[in-house]
Amino acid sequence: MKGIWLARLQNLKRKPLVLITMTVMTVIFAYILSGSVGSKLPLLVATDDTSTSQEILKSLQNEDDYIVTILTEKELQKVMKEKRDTIGILFQEKSYSVLSDTESDTVRMLSLEIESMYSELAFRDQVYAAGGESKWEEVEKRIREEQAFQLTKSAMDESKVFRYDGALQSLFGFMLYFVFYTISINVQFILEDKRTGIWNRLKLASISRFQLYFGHLSFSFMIGFIQMLLVILVFRFIVGTNMYGGFWKVVTICSFYVLLVMAFSLFIISLVKTVSQSSVIISLLAVAFAMIGGAYWPLEIVQSDSLLAMRWVSPIYYGMEALKRVTIYGETLGNVSTYLMLMLLLAILLIAIGITLLEKRTERYHSSE
Repeated sequence: MKGIWLARLQNLKRKPLVLITMTVMTVIFAYILSGSVGSKLPLLVATDDTSTSQEILKSLQNEDDYIVTILTEKELQKVMKEKRDTIGILFQEKSYSVLSDTESDTVRMLSLEIESMYSELAFRDQVYAAGGESKWEEVEKRIREEQAFQLTKSAMDESKVFRYDGALQSLFGFMLYFVFYTISINVQFILEDKRTGIWNRLKLASISRFQLYFGHLSFSFMIGFIQMLLVILVFRFIVGTNMYGGFWKVVTICSFYVLLVMAFSLFIISLVKTVSQSSVIISLLAVAFAMIGGAYWPLEIVQSDSLLAMRWVSPIYYGMEALKRVTIYGETLGNVSTYLMLMLLLAILLIAIGITLLEKRTERYHSSE
C-alpha cells in the first residue's frame, strides 16, 4: 500500500494540473457568483451631515450584515446611474431614500430596518425633551429589564422555511461539483492499472487485493478531502464567508461526501472497459447531478415534482442539503444524521458492488484502449 501511495504521489507531482485547476476554478466561480463579498450586502450611503443622519449611519455600520461605502450625494447619484445592480441609501434628518432598480425582499428588509432606527431615535428625542438624558437612561433600563411582552418565535414546520445565502450556495455548489471530477479522475487509476497489467504484476508481488484497493481509494479520498479543505479555509479565513459557526461541521460533512463520490466513481469504472468511457460518463453525470442536486440553484425554487424526485440519485444533493442545514439553518450534526448515514450506507454499498464487478471483469481490461 505504501508503494501505491508513493507511485500516486509521484504521478501527482508530475501532473498536478488537474488538482490545481479544479481547486482554482472552485474558488473563482464561487467568489464571482457570490458577489465577491462573502455573505455581506454592499451598500452605498450618503448623508446630509445632520446629527440624526450621522447616528443612523453609525448604527448601520455596526451591523454585521452590511459593507457600507460612504459617498457624497452627487457621487451616489452618479454611481447609481452607472451601476444599476447596486443599492444606495440617502440619509436625511427626517427621512431617508433607498435607491434600487428592483423591489426585492432584501430592499424591503433593509427599508424596515432603517425605519426602525429612525423610530428609535425619534422616541429617544421625545424622552430627552420631556425629562433629559437621565430620563432616557431610566427608560432604556426599564425597557431592557421589564419587557412588555414575552415573545417566542418559532416556525410551524422548520423544514419548510426557506433560507437563502448566495455566498454559501455558490461556495458549496461549485465545491461539490468540481471535487466530483478530482476524485473520479483519481479513482480511474485503478482502471488504468488493470488495463496496462500493472494490477496483476502487483498481485504477483504478494500484495493483497485489499491492499491494492485500499491504497488507491485512500489516496483518492485524501486528495478530494484536501481540495475541499483548502477551498473551505480560503473562503472562511481569507474571503470572510459567514458559515454561521458551522465550520467544523462543514469539514465533517465534506469527509462523508468525499467517501460517497469515491464509491460512486469506483462503481462507474466497474461498468466500463476504458478510461475514456468512464471519463465521458462521469462528465455527463457530474453536470446532471449538479443540476438535480441543487448545486447551481436552490431546489426550493424548483416547481417540477419529477425533477425533485430525481434529486435522491445525486450524491451532490446529500452533501448540499447537509451543508446548508448546519450553516444557514444552524442545525447540529445530529439533525443531519439522516443525510450522513445515507451517504455512508450508499458508499459502502457502491464500494462492495464496484469491487465485485471489477474482480469479475478483470480479464476484460487487458485489451488496448
